[in-house]
Amino acid sequence: MIVLKNFIGKRFFICIFINVISLQGFHAMGDPLVNCGGNFNQFLQRIGAKAVERGIDKNSVLLALKYSKHSQKVLEMDRKQRTFRLSFLNFSERAINTYRLRNGTKNIERYKKTFQLAKSKYGVPAEVITAFWAMETDFGAVQGKFNTLSSLATLAHDCRRPEMFQEEYVSAIALFADGFIKKEITGAWAGEIGQVQMLPSDIKIFGQDGDGDGIVDLKKSAPDAILTAAALISDMGWIPNQPWIEEVIMDSGFPWEEAGFGRERALEAWKRLGIKSRTGSFKMNDQATATLLIPQGRKGPKFLAYSNFNIYLSWNDSFIYTVTAAHLANRLGGAKKFASSDPEDILTVEEMIELQKILKSKGLNVGEIDGILGRNTRQSVRKIQLELGLPGDSWPTRNLLKKLR
Repeated sequence: MIVLKNFIGKRFFICIFINVISLQGFHAMGDPLVNCGGNFNQFLQRIGAKAVERGIDKNSVLLALKYSKHSQKVLEMDRKQRTFRLSFLNFSERAINTYRLRNGTKNIERYKKTFQLAKSKYGVPAEVITAFWAMETDFGAVQGKFNTLSSLATLAHDCRRPEMFQEEYVSAIALFADGFIKKEITGAWAGEIGQVQMLPSDIKIFGQDGDGDGIVDLKKSAPDAILTAAALISDMGWIPNQPWIEEVIMDSGFPWEEAGFGRERALEAWKRLGIKSRTGSFKMNDQATATLLIPQGRKGPKFLAYSNFNIYLSWNDSFIYTVTAAHLANRLGGAKKFASSDPEDILTVEEMIELQKILKSKGLNVGEIDGILGRNTRQSVRKIQLELGLPGDSWPTRNLLKKLR
């Protein structure tokens, strides 16, 4: 159990726990505290010395090191995380399921007073918090079974991101020394703990007592998790009483190349291009800036994203995760399932790699050739579509691949 006494602060991180974990949103930490790699026990001695230098009780440090074991499974999970290759429709249909919609609604009612407090104190709606809560751990049901000390020690020793995980490991040692976490504490493989999946360095800063029992238990107390998440979202810049995304419709002649990040414009300008709200009435005024998102091309769902959507991107920079989480919040608020015109499914890994190689041979920047439809590959697809006289919706189809061959 995480036991904190009335701590609150200004930094927090949450990552995906269901299907994939994105590590790209972690805060940069600078140089590693100690040299990574080499003999694991010698590494523990080096980083343990750093923990003592920071004022952590030496006996507690030695105990924490004793309970920290190297985990090959954690390394395997770390290396596998980038193999996530679902389309938006496939991912969202799994993520926005009957279980989450039904239980999300029940939890909003069950913890009504806590959500009211979160709304009055931080301006964050219940459905927004509940959507993240669902996406992260299915309302606390799937919090992870990896020993936190061992996970962080393993990743701190590994040389892929030592500057980040060494800081988190020392923070975990500090929490252990203060009695806030126990040696058997478990969570996600990357070291996050609790129903809202929080890293050790942020637990003291953000931990909130939502149920009034004088402690913060992020693993077992839903009110604590709810209020903690509200504090996070507010600190990230949430604007009260404003939407995050809303579904839109337009005709087939729309200039699809105008969609995507970096091409935002005022709502009034989008209206002139023919965009209409699916509900018949936009949630923002004409001067509000919005970005058009079409995560599965012109035949898939379409959304306008407003300023509050930036919080989703700060939470996790996976495009399909953020749009899914934002739409799940809308669904929990009473919105309909998004509309779709049966878009073509995502290319296979082999097809995507072939496409990336062709695009790279034409001088386009696709980033790493990894079979993943990432930001750079989408932009490259858009450019080649326009060169070929095709709708520039950034969605690669097998017909496009055939033409490029």
